Amino acid sequence: MSLDSRDGDTAPCNTESLQHALASTTAATIVTVEYRLGNIGKTAQRAISSSQQISTDWPGPTSTEQAESKFYQYPTPIHDTIAGFDWIQNNLRPGQLVVYGSHIGGSLALMLALTEAQTVKAVAAADPICDWPGLDEYCIQKTGSMESPTKRPKKTVSRTVAPSDLIPLLDARRRFFPSFEKCFDKFASPILFLRSAGRDVPKNFPEYLTGAEYPVPVLQETSKTACAESNDTDYSISDSDVYTTDSEVSEQNDVPTRRRKALSRWPPYGLDYGLSGNTWSRPGHGIRRLQVALPWVRVFSGRNKASSFESEELSKTSTKDTNPEVAPTVLARQSEEMVSVMRRACFFGREKGYGERRVTLSRSDDHSGQDAANWLKEVFDGVLNDD
Repeated sequence: MSLDSRDGDTAPCNTESLQHALASTTAATIVTVEYRLGNIGKTAQRAISSSQQISTDWPGPTSTEQAESKFYQYPTPIHDTIAGFDWIQNNLRPGQLVVYGSHIGGSLALMLALTEAQTVKAVAAADPICDWPGLDEYCIQKTGSMESPTKRPKKTVSRTVAPSDLIPLLDARRRFFPSFEKCFDKFASPILFLRSAGRDVPKNFPEYLTGAEYPVPVLQETSKTACAESNDTDYSISDSDVYTTDSEVSEQNDVPTRRRKALSRWPPYGLDYGLSGNTWSRPGHGIRRLQVALPWVRVFSGRNKASSFESEELSKTSTKDTNPEVAPTVLARQSEEMVSVMRRACFFGREKGYGERRVTLSRSDDHSGQDAANWLKEVFDGVLNDD
């Protein structure tokens, strides 16, 4: 099962070459779920028109004219992915089901890993967008320095130049979500299945000053009211390596509150009465953690080359641990955090090293899907094991 978008500007690679790589390497049946997001192209319009002649249950527009004027936003891609997953289960009934997706498709694939873990055997995600609310952490709230309310020392983070993919992601967030609160949906931002967002939900999308004068986006304050509202939410970079339920509030009025991101265990607690059919419980009986194991997960993350301006700025602040020729992207950092959080949140009680074997991170700039296909073949062949 591969996840591809019907929005041309979000499709990360050629679908036919991806399908060929997956099919030829794994010798498996490939089903592509073309979820709808953004403006659908002419090819998709014809597919919708043709499918309507076959099935009356198609949820799309009733005519090509309507399809041309329709702009799809979240949660449509989530619904389409779940519908495709159900179709596979009901019609193909595969013995082994693995899922591959890239970018937005990668986030949808990880969503299935966390919600359909009893059915999905493995998930490969290339540069997934795991945390839409987290994009604001790469922006600056105001031009002046802002003291951190935390008492612990923070990592030194350079804000000389924003990641190269930050502006496109901010633009995509505004276009693909009808309201800011929809970004906080766990099915859209799968990392929120495993930890809190670390912030309140703002009322409106934040406006940022961008362009050559602002190498890092700066929150635009149009009035005193807007300034007051912006102080209700933190847009500063937080330490993603620390997870606690404590809230820390600054004593200064001009410094916003920053809540540390609280780690959540997966799977959640629930009622599991087994096969005995009992529908009641007494102390010590029937209430326990669901016996669900996370599928095999591999996240493929690449690093984009910095622009000439970024390379110049990075060279000024580079250290022995910094390569001025390569700028870590937002997606690369989110991939690292997603892997780290999954290892910590999904394997409580397991022996040391179990989470590191089940969830892995691979550095790869291969956008054809061949690296993912090779790894999925190992899954099918039983090469991977928990020992």
